[in-house]
Amino acid sequence: MSRIAALVARGVRITVGEPAGAGSHEISAETFEASSPRALARYDIPADIPDLAAVYEEAQVPAPTRGYGVDKMAEILESKRLAALPREVRVAAVLASLDAAGVTIAQVVRDAALREKALEGFVAAKRREADALKQRNDARVSTIRQETDAFVGEKNREIETLRRASDGASSAFSQLQLRKRQEAQRLREVLSHFVGDAANPIPAGASDSAPRNDTGGRPGQ
Repeated sequence: MSRIAALVARGVRITVGEPAGAGSHEISAETFEASSPRALARYDIPADIPDLAAVYEEAQVPAPTRGYGVDKMAEILESKRLAALPREVRVAAVLASLDAAGVTIAQVVRDAALREKALEGFVAAKRREADALKQRNDARVSTIRQETDAFVGEKNREIETLRRASDGASSAFSQLQLRKRQEAQRLREVLSHFVGDAANPIPAGASDSAPRNDTGGRPGQ
């Protein structure tokens, strides 16, 4: 509960700074019970609304009596005509304006209290919205992270499988090359017993140790 709301709940006595002898104004809690703004669970307007008047409108804060609410008092107090005058004179001018309009201080204070109550409700609603949004977003972020981790894990396993397949293929090819050289060497060596180098169809590079006879020639030469 706000400070103003707490004071209003038990009734307040406000000294408005009138000239000496003007006295104080008793304002009861009942003054604020009528025309109280709606308690809204949510507001359609965003939290960063530039004009708080929209908050008061959505909460259905009643218009000040004869237009003399707290804003009107501020306007009079801040007017250029009164700006240079002492505070007591400016307050007296406000009171005179209220009296001429048939508006009491209690009605002005009620206007301010109802506005604050509407703002409190607006802030509370936006806090709930922000908390709910954060909770939803945190849950979604957690889900996305889990999905991302699962995806990355799956792709890493796929990459590892592809890498192993490539390594296996490279190893198998290297073994094939070795076996091919060995087989070519065997074939050349077998043929070398019967034909000379020029007639051997197996390339010399395929076998570095083809056997020769002791005379340096080939059999049959």
